Amino acid sequence: MRNGEAIPSKSPIQSRENTERSNFGVGAGALDSPFGEWIGFGLYKHINIFLKGAAMPDIQKSMKLSLAFGLSGAVILPVLYEVYANISAAAGLVLIAVWAVCAGTKFSALKFKEAFMGMVCTLAYAGILGVICYIVIHPKVSDMLNRRSVYFQLSLKQQAYFVLYAVLISLCMFLVWGGIFGVKKAIERFRLNREKTGEYIDKAFDDDEDML
Repeated sequence: MRNGEAIPSKSPIQSRENTERSNFGVGAGALDSPFGEWIGFGLYKHINIFLKGAAMPDIQKSMKLSLAFGLSGAVILPVLYEVYANISAAAGLVLIAVWAVCAGTKFSALKFKEAFMGMVCTLAYAGILGVICYIVIHPKVSDMLNRRSVYFQLSLKQQAYFVLYAVLISLCMFLVWGGIFGVKKAIERFRLNREKTGEYIDKAFDDDEDML
């Protein structure tokens, strides 16, 4: 009661949500925008599933893998950009391919919906958080190389080519996942057909014995 007016009480769901946001360190103002809501509370929910576990194992595994590969990719991609620019372009792109193949292979163990959602989250985390990591990593690498030798700064066109290559190679995780998923389905279908064929043969022999 304040100045004769009743203060509306928060529902248990709202109170719990606000408490969880506060515990995670995300203020309400930071979540006002759609971008803040997606990055802040969306990332919180994924980490919450990661820590507490979930009733659905595939969802839990999908979120764990998306966090693992997304956060690692956010650090790896800026580092591989420096490798691409100053050491070897081929080596930088090959290492991106290794990261994408590993991610696609891991997600192939999940069901279709959970795997697809996890890979989309992986690319989103790696892309958005990768920009932040690049802002932190690039000046340090540039200063270190300039002190020891020469830092080769790529032109805007060359940087655009790297981003294009990185995106296309990262999308290969869907191809790897789809290939492994398809092979597993084909093997499973072959096994089921073989078992059905065996059952038909056994049934045919049983029918012949009954007729005799």
